[in-house]
Amino acid sequence: MAGATDFTATNVLSYITGQLAMPTLPSVWIGLFTTAPTSDSGVTGATEVSGTGYARVQVAGSLAAASATGTTITFSSLPAWVTQGMSVRDITTPANVPAATTISSIAGNVVTCNNTVSSVGTNTIDFSAFTPPTNSSGSEPAVTAAFAQNNAIITFAQAGAGGWSTVVAFGLFDAVTGGNLLAWDWLGNFKWFPFTITAAAPGVITMTTADAYANATTVVMTGKLGGTFPTVAANFAGVQTTAGLSGATFNVGVTATAAGEGMIRQILQQSIPVNVTASFAQNTLVISNA
Repeated sequence: MAGATDFTATNVLSYITGQLAMPTLPSVWIGLFTTAPTSDSGVTGATEVSGTGYARVQVAGSLAAASATGTTITFSSLPAWVTQGMSVRDITTPANVPAATTISSIAGNVVTCNNTVSSVGTNTIDFSAFTPPTNSSGSEPAVTAAFAQNNAIITFAQAGAGGWSTVVAFGLFDAVTGGNLLAWDWLGNFKWFPFTITAAAPGVITMTTADAYANATTVVMTGKLGGTFPTVAANFAGVQTTAGLSGATFNVGVTATAAGEGMIRQILQQSIPVNVTASFAQNTLVISNA
């Protein structure tokens, strides 16, 4: 399901159990999916956009500074992927850049920050379109997961002939093509809610901690977070559309051959036809990790 892939999870677990030095991750690209991954192993089951003009967009990387004065950092050259709103970190001496430092403006090869960074000098500077992660909140068992979201606007190239179909999810990769999928999530900053479902054709769904979804809402479901998922589970995979709203119940048009329960959430679907430039506003792309 959405979140860290096995590649990321196993590297983190190996690091915190003393079996592996945490690998350096100098650059990150974001890609778009028309079909989301079906396995934590990576892009298994996924369909990444492949239309004319499509390319992943770099959203993080490191550059060597040339000089720094006050709130500005000068570079010998500044690639186009460095944009306003990105977070700024000094990799060489982290204490040189205060927490929550972001790019306020860019002029040529000069980056102006919202905080004083004059001590940066010629250190290695890391930029990211995402904010530093926000800690989880609350006490067990009611806890909101830690998350990170984009602070910079993320803009793709204009869709060429044929368009890019309908995008439902995004992923973070360690290469501009191929490479490893690090994490992914559905479009739309919506929460997961528990549900129960009856054995019926179609199965009748009741959300146990939230109001039922209106008809024609696009949703996804999972049993990974707990519960006994309804059978036949494979028929509930991918994007579903709600129908049959009646009081606190609804369905997604799928037969459940046995009752069950799991988690459900709303998602957004973004059609990207020809000549449209896909751009994701601040705080619209959220990666969470329980």
